[in-house]
Amino acid sequence: MTFNKPHGSTASTTSVQLHKAVSASENQTDDDRPELAEADMVVFLGDFNYRLNGITYDEARDMVSQRSFDWLRERDQLRIEMKAGNVFQGMREGAITFPPTYKFQRHQPGLSGYDSGEKRIPAWCDRILYRDSRSVSLAGCSLECPVVAAITSYEACMDVTDSDHKPVRCTFSVDIARVDEMTRRQEYGKIIESNKKLRCLLQESHFVPDTIISTNNIILENPEDVVLRITNNCETNKATFEILCEGQSTRKQDGTKSEVLPRASFGFPLWLEVQPSVGLIEPGETMEVTLHHEDFFTQEEFVDGVLQNWWCEITRYMEVVLLITVTGSTSTETITHKINVRHCCPVPSAPLPINPSSITDTPSDVMSGEAPGKRVSKNNQSNHLQRSDFAPFGSSEVHDLCGMRNM
Repeated sequence: MTFNKPHGSTASTTSVQLHKAVSASENQTDDDRPELAEADMVVFLGDFNYRLNGITYDEARDMVSQRSFDWLRERDQLRIEMKAGNVFQGMREGAITFPPTYKFQRHQPGLSGYDSGEKRIPAWCDRILYRDSRSVSLAGCSLECPVVAAITSYEACMDVTDSDHKPVRCTFSVDIARVDEMTRRQEYGKIIESNKKLRCLLQESHFVPDTIISTNNIILENPEDVVLRITNNCETNKATFEILCEGQSTRKQDGTKSEVLPRASFGFPLWLEVQPSVGLIEPGETMEVTLHHEDFFTQEEFVDGVLQNWWCEITRYMEVVLLITVTGSTSTETITHKINVRHCCPVPSAPLPINPSSITDTPSDVMSGEAPGKRVSKNNQSNHLQRSDFAPFGSSEVHDLCGMRNM
């Protein structure tokens, strides 16, 4: 625990830093170490070595034996200096009800153990001082005065004989103010309930219009569009919706599904088109969302001279989970509907078998039904792309080119 002296101050530590400062943050030093004045509670303890003024050894011993500690405290140097404001400003000490703790002969118990050889005058050298957040002694614990301490015991350990001092110990009861979050929320709720305008704003921020989804399961069995209807049953508030793709899975031949793989971009798969995916629904109105299966062909017609099936087999058993998120036009809350979409299109007819030996440098002859070696139109030639034609393109560009082919 390292503290700095106040910025620009040449005063001693005990006369400045132990006093609770009102604007301690203005004196923060460059290395950001706190000043002792910023602490809410300080306990200062040790052998201060203060003695008793104007008293002899025999007088002190007599007063100790009579337990006249009040008379002895009037001659305590530390008490005199603190009362004059010379040291430990703002600090307090518990009432001393124990004998002076110095000087004793080692390993000799009881008050008879005071050192009689050098006739050192007994004194309260060992002390415990403290300061809390209070600027006045009667202040209660609050957020402005967060730490209030009270001494419950202040005593000397008279049974310790290993030193010429008797240790002292002090027990504190400390009240620490804090914000009770439960009480704060309750008070905040009372404020909201008592203010009609605020209450209406709060209700609006949590209100989500009641919406109905026409179905939770969609099967795409043919190229025709499937219409999903979202109805806003609320007669006063508009509803906004957004459709996202939560993940995609594959239905196995035994009817089970593979694990749903999330889509990082929340985009739709290539084989599914959803229009519109976002929108605003007027009160009492219905929004029709069209789901369409996109024909997804292979990117290459020939691979190593072998004719490929145009149909992509892996899309036939795909399933996706769509999330329809609905919220109000001024709401911070949302309601989510889940829609399962399964692609279950029939298997297309296989192309006519082709003899690989008859494939020439112009495969368009075969695909167009012309005799081998016969030239076809320039347009048909341009429709057939070889492996090298796709090398410099990304996957999205390849898909665009395939779309151009179907136009």
